[in-house]
Amino acid sequence: MAGRATYPVVTGTVLIEASGAALNNAGQDEGRRTDNAIVVKQLQIGRLRYPYVSGQAWRRWWREVLYTDFGWTPSPVTREAKSAYTEGNPIDYAEDDLFGYMAARKRGKDSDTYRRVSPLRASLLVSVFPNVIVSDFGHFSRNLPPGSDIIPFESEVYSTYLQGVFSIVLSEVGRFAVGAMADISPELAQKNGSRLRKAAVNPNQAEIYELPVRDRVQRVCEALQALARLRGGARLARNLSDVTPVAVIVGFLDGGNAPFQNLFVSDPVNAEQVLLNLERFRSVLSDYTDRFLKVNNDKAVLLGLRPTVLANENEVREVIARKERPFDRVELLDSPRRALERAAELVEQAYASIG
Repeated sequence: MAGRATYPVVTGTVLIEASGAALNNAGQDEGRRTDNAIVVKQLQIGRLRYPYVSGQAWRRWWREVLYTDFGWTPSPVTREAKSAYTEGNPIDYAEDDLFGYMAARKRGKDSDTYRRVSPLRASLLVSVFPNVIVSDFGHFSRNLPPGSDIIPFESEVYSTYLQGVFSIVLSEVGRFAVGAMADISPELAQKNGSRLRKAAVNPNQAEIYELPVRDRVQRVCEALQALARLRGGARLARNLSDVTPVAVIVGFLDGGNAPFQNLFVSDPVNAEQVLLNLERFRSVLSDYTDRFLKVNNDKAVLLGLRPTVLANENEVREVIARKERPFDRVELLDSPRRALERAAELVEQAYASIG
């Protein structure tokens, strides 16, 4: 890539193995045979049904790991009659910085609305396999009075692989526009003058302030490391499932797209197995060759696999080992966690490329 990056991002795809899970539910289905029937969230295309987890749900899992494992302080929430909002302070709260907010304050001295578009963006986590949803029946019968009828209930579960993409816009992390309907108030910028530097902007634009690069790098690094420890989901007491990624592809590029989408597919020969679609992966790598950032000795794409997950694992390893274009831009790591940790190590190099 010639010159300096104008819109650098770290972006990737994750593959999660959900075994006998019900990670994100849509609530009660009144049309079922039992009065208490809970269904999972699902997409339907023709006769095919794909369970999914909402972007909101796994972003929440992600935040919870940042709280517990990395010491991020939750941004305080104010509840009003018809709204709720966080502190809207991305300087003190990394959560507000990376995950964004809409702080529509209706009362008090600071009553303007401030909003921050999240630099961390996430898709749905969608099943690779269709039609994997099954009904699970249970009943409550413990210690009921003699002669009482049991109380039946019904819920949905699935065993599948879920894939989704994420993107963190590096130039937006720790960078705040000042003014109403922008990121922060003039008062907050003034209060934190010793922690911020004023960025050069055009005269007709809002004032922009930035945190030191070391703080911006740290926040992105911890977000990537937290993804390697992802945990959460609904109904874990009865459907315990590990949502730590079993395969990841992470890349650094100049541009707002998230190109590593739908790279995992079901095996057309054995529909119970998952493949990395090398033909599609090759096409993406070729199209984005001139937009990868100059990091990691030009190996700006990282791939980490849990052994035995991919049916074509041997082929994937052989293709990358040959280092033929465009797979010469890919570094293969020995696990998904190591790939995300390696990505975190490269964040500082990526910031050096920002124009």
